[in-house]
Amino acid sequence: MAEVLTVTNIRKNLLREIEHLKQKKEIILTKDYTPVAVLSHIDIHKTQKQSPAMIVLGAKKCFDTCALKTINVINYICKKYYSKVIFVYGNATKKYRSNFKTDDLRTVYNKKSNLPIITSLKCGITALSLFDKYFVIVFLSQPQDKKTLMTMSNAALKSSDKIIISRRNGKPVHPIAFSANCKNILIKTRKELGIPHIIKKFKDKIMYVDIKRRPK
Repeated sequence: MAEVLTVTNIRKNLLREIEHLKQKKEIILTKDYTPVAVLSHIDIHKTQKQSPAMIVLGAKKCFDTCALKTINVINYICKKYYSKVIFVYGNATKKYRSNFKTDDLRTVYNKKSNLPIITSLKCGITALSLFDKYFVIVFLSQPQDKKTLMTMSNAALKSSDKIIISRRNGKPVHPIAFSANCKNILIKTRKELGIPHIIKKFKDKIMYVDIKRRPK
């Protein structure tokens, strides 16, 4: 069943209409007597996938070579190892949105790309689904190899509430993964403190995953 509403009408009662969307299934929005958009209810039981989500932080300007290399690896690996890709972009990186070729791509605009990284992460968190148990954070400007992204996905599947940090030659590196239980903590963290503050505060929750550098 679909209910047809004008853009003007739903603007006044948007929250109420969303609450009743489960019963209506769909709302068709019209403007000037023409359908322009559809709101659909998401059945999380049908879309549930255990693989972690991937949040790509790319709001700041990035060299084309790095950006495209990162995206190519993500396109190759995500269908099997990640439930979705969330791309946080800024004015300088908006052009890369069309390069992602994943089944579930969600893009979030960060209008404050000059602020610390955690600002972009908070943007990305808003696009997570209710059933996402883990999310892996990567940077558009730091291409990762396929094996690293596979390893992080497998580690997240085996963990419950750990902060998973990749490590190479005994030193912490990116990417990093968080349990969905950390969402509210990250959202409430002040921008001047950032992710390092979370890692320091919850050091007993950290699990390291050793990544071997692939031979050239």
